[in-house]
Formats: sequence, C-alpha cells, structure tokens
Amino acid sequence: MGSKERYHWQAQNVKHSGVDDMVLLSKITEDAIVDNLRKRYMDDYIFTYIGPVLISVNPFKQMPYFTDREVELYQGAAQYENPPHVYRSG
Repeated sequence: MGSKERYHWQAQNVKHSGVDDMVLLSKITEDAIVDNLRKRYMDDYIFTYIGPVLISVNPFKQMPYFTDREVELYQGAAQYENPPHVYRSG
C-alpha cells in the first residue's frame, strides 16, 4: 500500500465525523453511540458498523449510495476495506 493510500478507518476526520465501527469507541455507552451516529449523520454518513452489525440512519433525502460504482466497490471486499454500506459482503 502506497504512503498516500489509506483504508477508510484511517481517516483524519474521526473527531468531526465519528468512527465507522463503534467497537472502536473509547467508551461504549448510550451517549457515545448517539453522539457518534449524530456526527456521522451530520456529515451524510448514514451507515455505521458496530462489529458485524450495520446500522443505517434514514437521511430523509436522496443520496448516491446505490449506484453501479458501489456494487463494484463492495463486491468481494472485506469489511475494513471500504466505509460501512449495505452492499458489504457478509
């Protein structure tokens, strides 16, 4: 992997946008979960993992999450290779 390539979970915006997988929260409390989901929702990240479980927050608007690009991106990929999505292979 090149020096500029990063997996989605190595993003620099965790404090602002929350974590993709809530098992990575320093404390797993109701407040921490709600705060993380709120941060992600505010940045249009509607999918979040908690371990192997996918949580989806209704964005109440059309979003480009279900295109051919996503099908190709998630086909055969491991959970940690891409941001959380309903197309992740189980």
